[in-house]
Amino acid sequence: MSAVAVVIVSYRSEVAAVAAARSVAFEPDVVSVTIVDNSASERRHEEFILDDLSDRVVVVRPDQNLGYAGGNNLGLRAAMTSGHEFVLVLNPDVDLPTGTVRALVEELANSEAHVVSPALAEAPNGRETVLRRPGFDLLLGRGVLEAPFGRRFTPTFFGAAFLARSRSFEQFGLLDEQLFLYCEEIEFVERLTRQGEREVFLVAEDMVVRHGRGGTVSPGGYDTGARSTIAYEEASRSVVVFGKTYHPFRLWVWVFARLAMAAGLIIRNPRAARAVLRGVTRGLVSRSVRPDRP
Repeated sequence: MSAVAVVIVSYRSEVAAVAAARSVAFEPDVVSVTIVDNSASERRHEEFILDDLSDRVVVVRPDQNLGYAGGNNLGLRAAMTSGHEFVLVLNPDVDLPTGTVRALVEELANSEAHVVSPALAEAPNGRETVLRRPGFDLLLGRGVLEAPFGRRFTPTFFGAAFLARSRSFEQFGLLDEQLFLYCEEIEFVERLTRQGEREVFLVAEDMVVRHGRGGTVSPGGYDTGARSTIAYEEASRSVVVFGKTYHPFRLWVWVFARLAMAAGLIIRNPRAARAVLRGVTRGLVSRSVRPDRP
């Protein structure tokens, strides 16, 4: 059996994180499960009720919110130090059916890719849709869950659930901590592609897992359709930082697209509009350096 370390980053998602941990903790390939509690510094009363998982799951509590990349990197470093061959990054709102870990390991082991992710089934409006081709819209500077084929769209994998080779992170670096939330998988693909890697990732379209939406993105859950101001702000900031780092000639088109988004939100959701503007401003003043450069 292959050694798989699982990393789950939780933000105000104690119950969901434990459920996600339970979905993988007893899989034969899994040797460790780490939950990184990014809301630990808020001194919340909610606890991670592990029960029979207490000898299989470790909860790490950083003294500040490290974001998606920073939180996952804590677990990734531990997996690399322990010499585990694979790392499974899993959002709290994703529960993997039995056997999915083994299937992902076999898919990755039989390829030259660095990362494999399953397809995601989502139900934002009550009707479930299976998403198999995530990407990034180079024209408007935004992520697309089901990208059309074409040169305008850069394909990527699903950051909500993916299995990676530990040696890939050792060779090319961890997730980019300049990106607090969003664009991390897009940046990783861009980085490896620019270093000459031809097969960076796979999406195993025949493996489908259901993806909800956590409290950071939708306070009331996926099916409410309500997007948090944190999501608006951090998505806007990450797009600008990613643009400054890799696509400076497209950056101002992306900024204009975000300003247009804010203008469209100003009447129906002024808080979201202000969040978009804050994110763009923060992105423009942030220092951006490619992770593979000093």
